[in-house]
Amino acid sequence: MADILRALEKKYEGDIAVHTANIQVYQNNPAGIGEHPDVAQALDTQIERYATAKEKYEACYELINDRPQTTLTE
Repeated sequence: MADILRALEKKYEGDIAVHTANIQVYQNNPAGIGEHPDVAQALDTQIERYATAKEKYEACYELINDRPQTTLTE
């Protein structure tokens, strides 16, 4: 079970990195995202996905280490 949790933890860590990169693109060059005319909504979606991945990452950390995590480790 720990191997599956560690694999999921790494998946969520990757998801966090992807959504962080997307958020940075929206912040630094919102005009360059042609398929998303509503930049605020697109950014909100990325923030929601980031938050979900972070919450799941932290849950896996707690389950693997049998204790709550205080900060996200990178």
